[in-house]
Amino acid sequence: MAESIKQLKNEIKRLVSLTEKKDKEIVRLQMAADRDFLTGLYNRQGFVREAWKFLNEAGHAVHAKKEKRKGFNIKNFSLIFIDIDDLKKVNDIYGHKSGDKLLKSAAEIFSNSVREFDVVARWGGDEFIIGLLDASENEAYKVAAKMKDKLARLRIPEVKEKRKFTASFGVISAISKRRKEEIFNLYELIERADIAMYQAKKNMGKNFIMAL
Repeated sequence: MAESIKQLKNEIKRLVSLTEKKDKEIVRLQMAADRDFLTGLYNRQGFVREAWKFLNEAGHAVHAKKEKRKGFNIKNFSLIFIDIDDLKKVNDIYGHKSGDKLLKSAAEIFSNSVREFDVVARWGGDEFIIGLLDASENEAYKVAAKMKDKLARLRIPEVKEKRKFTASFGVISAISKRRKEEIFNLYELIERADIAMYQAKKNMGKNFIMAL
């Protein structure tokens, strides 16, 4: 009887250990699925998942304020949509290895320019997107300006000439006093930030910041 109980306990321990290993592997795979392999930032899927959480909380906070309820801290949510200018030229002239270094260096600049709880992602190709928690449009614009200045000072050893690296930025906030509107649909915010970036690149001649 005692031997049977001992065997049963050992089997339970074994099953618990297997379950813990399985849970850890699930977490690891989830993280891998949400991350960009080159930069280590969130990918598009990871960004959407994380950004929705904070945008929803901002929306709830506004609703709670209207109903005179408390308990929500995030009062706004801003996006910065970024497109690295002339990445194709870097790839064509210096090779994709240099282009990859530019992307990784830009990713590091963007990550180091925001708070650790903000959401930074590589949207795809030469595009990045950043979600700023409880940041106004003006604050988001200042963050974009800081990134723009840091990018201009970036140097990549393989690029022998003193090339000035630039990017085009689109900025938008969920709650805008300037626009006198509130947008709590993430996809609409992303679309508008993308449009703002496109206007900065095509209409203003690259290396500009446009807020919509």
